[in-house]
This record gives sequence, C-alpha cells and structure tokens, in this order.
Amino acid sequence: MNIAIIVGVSEYSKPGNNLPGCKKDAEIIFNILSKTEKFEDILYVNEYSPSAIIKAQFTDFITKHKEDSIQELFFYYTGHGDFKNDEFYYILSDYEASRRNQTTLQNGEIDSLFKTLSPALVIKVIDACKSGQAYVKDTEAISKYFSETQTRFNNCYFLNSSLRNQSSYQSADISDFTQSFVDSIKARGITEIRYKDIIDYISDAFEGNPYQTPFFVIQAEYTEKFCYINEALNGYLQNLSILTPATAPKNKEEITLLERIQEDAAEYLTKDETIKLLEKIKDDIKKLAVPRKLDEIFTLEVKFFEDYDVVINKDTIGKWLDDNTHQFFARSKTKLLPKNQFGIRSALRFNFTSDVLLDRNDYDVIRDGFDLEVEVPYKSIEITLNSKYPNVDGYTAIIVYLVSQKAIRFFYFITNVVSVNWDVKKINRNINWISSEYSMKDQTSIESEMKTIFQSLLAQVDEDLKEKFPDSKTPSS
Repeated sequence: MNIAIIVGVSEYSKPGNNLPGCKKDAEIIFNILSKTEKFEDILYVNEYSPSAIIKAQFTDFITKHKEDSIQELFFYYTGHGDFKNDEFYYILSDYEASRRNQTTLQNGEIDSLFKTLSPALVIKVIDACKSGQAYVKDTEAISKYFSETQTRFNNCYFLNSSLRNQSSYQSADISDFTQSFVDSIKARGITEIRYKDIIDYISDAFEGNPYQTPFFVIQAEYTEKFCYINEALNGYLQNLSILTPATAPKNKEEITLLERIQEDAAEYLTKDETIKLLEKIKDDIKKLAVPRKLDEIFTLEVKFFEDYDVVINKDTIGKWLDDNTHQFFARSKTKLLPKNQFGIRSALRFNFTSDVLLDRNDYDVIRDGFDLEVEVPYKSIEITLNSKYPNVDGYTAIIVYLVSQKAIRFFYFITNVVSVNWDVKKINRNINWISSEYSMKDQTSIESEMKTIFQSLLAQVDEDLKEKFPDSKTPSS
C-alpha cells in the first residue's frame, strides 16, 4: 500500500513567526494526494498543535502500518526549518530554542520511524519557509547532510525548497516552491507524471533565481511515478484559485477590455500614496521595542538614511536588478576599472561619464551597487541593538527597498557588530541578503514583514546568547 504524511505549520506561539501561506500549501497538497486515489491512508496535520500531540500522531500512524507492506511513503512538510549540530529540525508551533528537541521533529527521528516500515520508496518534500533566516548557516554541511540521509533508504527522492543558506519565499496564499510543485503537475495535462518530471519543472522554474535555489537528492531509477492525472485531479488543478476573490469572478469572455484595465489599475499607487506608505513603514519601525529580557542587555537604536552608506555588499542588489525582469524604479550602478599595461586591474576607480572618451579595451566595467531613480523620504534603515556589556556583541539589521507603482521589494540582512578596540566597532561583513516582495496595496503584509525582520534580529541575538552562555537562566520576558 501507499501512505502519506502531510504536516503544515503556519501558526507559531512566538509573535512574528507565522507563515500564512503554509496553511494553503498543506491544504492543496492534501487535496492533490487525495484525488490521485493512490494513497490508502494519509496523516494530515494543518492546525496549531502542540509538538507532543503531533509526535504522538506520528508514532500512532507509523505503528498502525507496521504490519503492512509499504510500497511508497510520501512525506510533505511546510513551515520553518532549522539546521543545527548536524541535524535538521522541522519547527513545530510551540517551538522554544531552549526546548529544541522537545518542540521539533528531528529528521533523523523521522527517518528511523520510516525505516521500521521498510518502504520500497520514500519521498520527502520539504518547503522549509524562511529556513535561511537565522537558521541555515552552513551550505556545505546541510547539502552533505541530506545527501548522506539517502543511504538510509533503498530508493528515495528528497525535494527541498531552499537549503543553500537561503530563505524560502511565500505570499499570504502559498509558498513559491509549493506553487511550482503544483504547477508542475498542472502543466502535464491528463497523463502520468514522474517524480523526475516534477523535479525538472521546479529546476527550470527557479533557474536564475539568486535568492532561492531548490536542492534535490535522488537515489532511484527516475521511472517512479508520482501519479496518473485522472479526471478528478485535473479538474481540481484547473479550477484551483490561489487567491480567493470576495465575489465569484466573471468568465473571461464576460470581462471587457476596460474592466481588465480598471482591475489592474486598482493595484497601482500614486507617488503621494507611495510616500505615505513609506512614512507609515517608518512610523511602524519607530514603535518597535526590545523585550524585557533583552532590554537589560541592549539598547535599541533606529536610523533612517537618505543614502546607502551603511549598506555593504550592495552589488548583490545591483546584480538582482540586472538579472531579473522587473518594473522597479531602480538601476544597477557601474564603474570603469582601468587596467595597467600588463592587463592587471589597478586600484583606481572612477565614475564613467559620457563627456570622457575612453578606450573600452583599457577598462573593465564593474558593478558598483544600485540606486533608486525616484525621490523618497529615506533609502536605507538601520535597526541596531547596542550592547551594554563588553563581552556581548551588538547586532544590526540593515533594510533597503525597491519600489514600483505596484510592488515593493525589501532586501535585508542581519549580522553582529564586533569591537575592533575600545573606541571602534565594526560590522561583520559575512552576510546573506534576504528578499521579499509585496503588493503596494497589501499594507498588512508589509507591516507584518517589518515585525518579522525585527523578530528575526531578536531570535538571532537570543540564539547566540544561549550558545555563548549555555548554563545561564534566561530572564522572564
């Protein structure tokens, strides 16, 4: 028989950690698996549940099938993920860093449970949303880890949304990776689809995306089928609406050209509305407060800048602008770097202007960050936790953004600030940019994103303090 386990974790006990798209992720995957009529039994968890209850459900489900001959075991998870001490953790709703083993599902533990069933084929689909944000830190270690776990099974497919020190992105409706998984099935029509077909589709969908690169581990013959797309499944996929409108949509033939234009125009913001939104973001950030347990150790400082002087590694954003089709009012910046007579680039840099005639063969064009092409009240944001003690680092979150008439895209990183000497502090330049994009009209999600960034900063601080002072008691918050 074939069995499946679907776990969606969208609600978390800690504020700012919720992932609304994950609930829809799990719901859609459950409906797809059910309509394939391939799986005789499905464990479906998609509500806020204490970790103890989920673990009991897992154990009971595995125990129930110990005497069965399992051909295929399909496991799907969507939620936060954590890689630490050579183990991958599936973060459950009541997660606490101080009770990591109790409030997570450990990948090794799940593998051990699966092995008791001796399945002929194991599939794991892991959409670990925001896994790169204060979690996954070592690309090589985690890639090696998942490659090694395949040895626990005779045949397996592991599909991971982003395991290369990145985040997995989502809207309020669905995660990007799960959307691609669904699209891969939908694109096939009424026919059969192999797991390799799904992997190929997802790989192509994320080709050239510098912020999310799915990671796959395969130990199989590439012939294994996910399903035959029957009439019921095909009908469900074709009618699937990720965004649920307030009223039933008109048939396409009933929508006039003018109505289409008016509907799309409603998503646009004027210049004044955009300035108002940016000022609202500024006001929201100014209201942020450090919880009492950290307020005794740090002071919070928030600054808004009209330039990018505090921003490091700006070339990453310039590259994103060059590599992606977009409508943002922004451009990458370049400089010309002279070569000497031996073809080696010198240290001299200067801006190129059209008034100077140069032989391009004597220069290399290099990317030199980016800039907005519109006037805005501020360009960069710095949220800093200044340490009150010499043996504790400070921490900072740097946020920049791109705007268009319809969308806003945030780029940010979180890092620590170390003391060079008594008078000088220096930012740790080993950073990873994280990015997210929202409709300009979706002010609720934009406000939530600012809170999420701040909560990620606090989580990073809390995690590092627990590692540095492992035996200390955490003050009550």
